[in-house]
Amino acid sequence: MTVSFPALDKRINRDTESLHDFLWHDEKGDESALVSKLLKDGRDADAFLQLGGRLRKNAQALANELRTPAHGESLFELLGHSWALAAATVLLGKGAHRAAAERAKNAIASASIGVCANAGCFEFVQEWEGGKIDFAAYTKKLAGFLEPKGVVNTSQFRRMLNAVYEFGVNWNVVASQPEQALAARTAIEGAAWCLLASVSIRELLGSPPKFPVRDFAEIVERIVRRI
Repeated sequence: MTVSFPALDKRINRDTESLHDFLWHDEKGDESALVSKLLKDGRDADAFLQLGGRLRKNAQALANELRTPAHGESLFELLGHSWALAAATVLLGKGAHRAAAERAKNAIASASIGVCANAGCFEFVQEWEGGKIDFAAYTKKLAGFLEPKGVVNTSQFRRMLNAVYEFGVNWNVVASQPEQALAARTAIEGAAWCLLASVSIRELLGSPPKFPVRDFAEIVERIVRRI
């Protein structure tokens, strides 16, 4: 039987947070138990979203080599980003427009961090997360750093990141329900574009994630079709 959305959402959020702490905060715990949970998450999310095995197979390949350089990070991105986008579509369908926009915002914020980490400008993330600059200043710095490296349309990437982030943090609660629904949908579609653009940028920089880009693009496209 397919797991319910609330149960699966709670579980994947918990497990990807544990993976985050395992990778970046040295909270090792029981690695084999964590891998088992992540494998189950990948299987259940794939079934819930009807992704034809694309998420399940790629999550399995990465989870089985969690300690191989960049594999754990790629698993965090593959599962965390695709699920955040998917959760946004489910929440949109339930009429939880603000919550949907927030999940879209979370997805692109995380993806931007991945770009910074792999481009060699993680200090921008530290400035933003440390409260020294706001998100708009952070994305401006990122775009300025990427442009000399031959990344085209960095200003477009920055503007889309900012737009999705703005929907997620400054919600117009007095807008009509149709307007709020369209705002949430716009945030989701913008987030989907940002996720694919972030992977393309990393490919150009020579540091792509360890999952097949074509599979990820298909996962994102199938999720967006749920709107």
